[in-house]
Amino acid sequence: MKVNQHRPVAGHVKTVSVKREGRKWFVVLTVEQDQPEPLPGTGSVVGIDLGIANFLADSNGVFVPNPRHGRRAAARLQTAQQALSRFPRRKARDRTGNHRRAVEKVAHLHGKVRRQRLDHAHKTALGLVRAHDVIAHEDLKIRNMSKAPAPKPDPDQSGAFLPNEAAAKAGLNRSIADAGWGCS
Repeated sequence: MKVNQHRPVAGHVKTVSVKREGRKWFVVLTVEQDQPEPLPGTGSVVGIDLGIANFLADSNGVFVPNPRHGRRAAARLQTAQQALSRFPRRKARDRTGNHRRAVEKVAHLHGKVRRQRLDHAHKTALGLVRAHDVIAHEDLKIRNMSKAPAPKPDPDQSGAFLPNEAAAKAGLNRSIADAGWGCS
């Protein structure tokens, strides 16, 4: 089997696993290697705060903008998901080629957004690690922050509920997910 090896293997290979994402296959190697050389010291300490308007702000007043990958891809995703929804629900063996292609297109677009978020998070983290010796960050409970609001029962009417700002919370949850705080 041919493999596109994008960098040499450094160390002793411990495990090899093969995974598939959509139509692409990946070989994942786990290697044991010697202790890498530490980066040179900078004597710099920084605190970071993750946000929605800006991806992060640090204690030195530097802001990293939020690229909003999901928002940029939303129109294409909506079109692809609408096309997919037009197919009737069938068993897996009875699905047509067009249905499979529609599924693959939606998966491809979601995968692209995922990879863009990961790339942005990794590049931002690498820049911080290279520039600072100590990085302090808050311990965010992202899952708790993006929960749906609890319904508010109306005390005057049995079985009725008061407005609970669910639409606004849904928008905030979408922005939190789009920022990709949990990627890194």
